[in-house]
Amino acid sequence: MIKRLVAAAVSMAFAFMVFPAPPRFEGKKSDYHGYARYDFRLEGRDAVVIVPDDPLPGNPWMWRPAFFGAFPSIDDALLDAGFIIAYYDNTFEWARPEAMESGQKFYRLMVENHGLDPKPVMNGISRGGYYSLRRAQLYPETVSCLVLDNPLVDIFELRRDEEWWRDVKEKWEPSGRNPERGSFEENAAYNLDIPAMRHIPVLLLSGGLDTIVPYEKNGKLIVDTYRRYGAPVKSLVRPEAGHHPHGLDKAERVVPFIKKAACKEPLHTGKLKVACIGNSITEGVGTTDPSTKAYPAVLQKLLGKEFEVRNFGVSCSTALRKGTDSGQPFSWLATARCREALDYQPDIVVIKLGGNDSKPDNWKYSDEFEQDYQEIIDSFKYLPTLPEIYVCLPAKARVDDPLQIWGIDEKVIAEEITPRILKIAFANRLPVIDLHDAYAGEENRCYSDNIHPTDRGAELIARKIFSKIRECSVFQHPFRINI
Repeated sequence: MIKRLVAAAVSMAFAFMVFPAPPRFEGKKSDYHGYARYDFRLEGRDAVVIVPDDPLPGNPWMWRPAFFGAFPSIDDALLDAGFIIAYYDNTFEWARPEAMESGQKFYRLMVENHGLDPKPVMNGISRGGYYSLRRAQLYPETVSCLVLDNPLVDIFELRRDEEWWRDVKEKWEPSGRNPERGSFEENAAYNLDIPAMRHIPVLLLSGGLDTIVPYEKNGKLIVDTYRRYGAPVKSLVRPEAGHHPHGLDKAERVVPFIKKAACKEPLHTGKLKVACIGNSITEGVGTTDPSTKAYPAVLQKLLGKEFEVRNFGVSCSTALRKGTDSGQPFSWLATARCREALDYQPDIVVIKLGGNDSKPDNWKYSDEFEQDYQEIIDSFKYLPTLPEIYVCLPAKARVDDPLQIWGIDEKVIAEEITPRILKIAFANRLPVIDLHDAYAGEENRCYSDNIHPTDRGAELIARKIFSKIRECSVFQHPFRINI
């Protein structure tokens, strides 16, 4: 009886509670995938606002300055998560002063008149990425996060196309500014330190084969600058994509990162989790005590207490899906350790596979090596943690005779597997850790047999991995050497 009375009281309380209604906007109302869409114009430019039925508290929103409706996977995923989506057309403006001032009027309309969050997420595709960057540079206090998809970063890259460059100069002419390299201070590429110093988070999506806005001359500038300042950047390269298509097939995977940034939540709490993936060398075979002497255990000591390193090594395992040992399947992807590593939700992933793939019974499937290795990368790349991934080249076998090292072929490792791993790493723009020369100058101390490391060998492997993480990681935790 008491339980029923309590339940009734709770029900009545909810019935009389007043929940804030979703914001309403002027303009023509229509339907967008089941959500309310409003179309209107401001200062001669098209504007669109899409409102979910139950917006998140504080009305966080994503602002697109260009290409509304194109490749909307991230927009749709954020709508489903309770974000408001807004568009204000500056597609052909090249971030000229009048366009930036007009954008500020749109911003005030959204924030002051309609109660949207004062710090929207800027979502810039291609030239829209340039506008988004310039907004974060001119009005950094008004941006919570940058989602940049194959963004134009250096405006002078447009000189490769006469029509584009003519349009840039015509749009900037009324301002009295002539875009010339060196003196054109408004170039987004010259001001990346501003959002980096403010630690405005960036989610960068790039096409590995993009020739219109090449990664090395655009997106990489963002990654390098953010690393320099230890600022939060997540870089996801689609290895087989060019400038198109934009967006992600698994857009829901990036929502947690964007939501944390937009809602002013810490991007990371607790220890940074490091997953070491590999074969017997990772597992610790050859060391006197794998629990303390395998290279993941040594890496833990090097990284310090802010990190948690776990060993997911499996002896005899391969990158190849069809890899075997003594006739038994030994693909790392098919092991329980793989499932455990994915469930671990790591922040950093170190992949060290390839040695066992060189065995004749395995390397006969060499044509499948790249796709299988890519599958390992993709399995981790799109985890909700969006981890940093490091790719290791296999350790060197001490002898050339495969019969002395369980069929492992040093010639295949050096001449066939290593070039393929380097190709995969470049396609994904991932840092490479060269473990093939880890023991150079100390070979007599570093091999417990002809392939597995001694305690000293494992320490040298750990130190090379630590050095690369210290060089490339954007995480803010201090690094310490404790051994």
